[in-house]
Amino acid sequence: MILIIDTNPILERRLTGDSFPKGGRGEATESITSAKGYGADMARLAEDMNEGARLLTFLGGFAGDRYNKLLSQSGIVVESESLRDETQERIILEEKYKNTSIYTKEPRITREDTVDFYERFVRECLSSDVVVIAKGTRSKDPESMKLPMVRYARSKSKPVIILSDERDDVEEVREAKPFGMIIDRSALSKLVKRNLQFLGDIASTVEKLYGDDIPLILVTGSSKGSILYCRGDYFFAKNDEINDYFDPHHAAVAMAAGIVRKYDAPTLLKLTAAAAQSEKTTDFATIKSDMNRINVQTMEV
Repeated sequence: MILIIDTNPILERRLTGDSFPKGGRGEATESITSAKGYGADMARLAEDMNEGARLLTFLGGFAGDRYNKLLSQSGIVVESESLRDETQERIILEEKYKNTSIYTKEPRITREDTVDFYERFVRECLSSDVVVIAKGTRSKDPESMKLPMVRYARSKSKPVIILSDERDDVEEVREAKPFGMIIDRSALSKLVKRNLQFLGDIASTVEKLYGDDIPLILVTGSSKGSILYCRGDYFFAKNDEINDYFDPHHAAVAMAAGIVRKYDAPTLLKLTAAAAQSEKTTDFATIKSDMNRINVQTMEV
């Protein structure tokens, strides 16, 4: 079972119409309400890949209840810590020639809420096979809860996967020792303050920054393909059909699924690349078909 952590879920209402004039009256021809955010998308992908998933998040008010109900109806198990404030909502006005997004205020998360969340995380972590922590999106200290959860999961020998960028402290990440990490090439470039263009430079930078403290590191964001560091070895994946779309959260879920299934490094890289380039509504048969079109090579570094 894959435990997915998302600290800022969103209930989305999408209103479609020809026009929503400012100061005037507009009529929606279609209204769709859905559970959104990184966690919801990741849980859906895990289910599509035939992996059991459980989403741990904060929920509050009517919007939180609606979010929970929508995901539960699709077969996804949601565990939540209750908040006094309403879960954040996103209202999208979809007109013929433009879209407008309106967000409600983020819910407050108190120290007591955080402590209760950690206690629930401890229980859920112990019964999971792999933990995946979505990137924080809150406006204040979005990633403050990430590394403490990583440290606990690793203390219990649970594989935990994170998404990292240039805002993370490299030494703190190394000390926490996540089992897997997704990072973009541009983030690596910012960390070393130079533009990394060549595959060899990217690989050597990964080794310089993280050594062998993190067993699996997937580097994305290069037009040439993705690089997977796996316990001292480097692998490169190039999709024969160039696709600029790449969802790092999909890659994180696929990495977790590969760990559960005990895939070797080349197969794991194929799975992460195929899943990351898939649309949000897909199935495992499509991902497997895409995996067959991805060529993985061993890199000499």
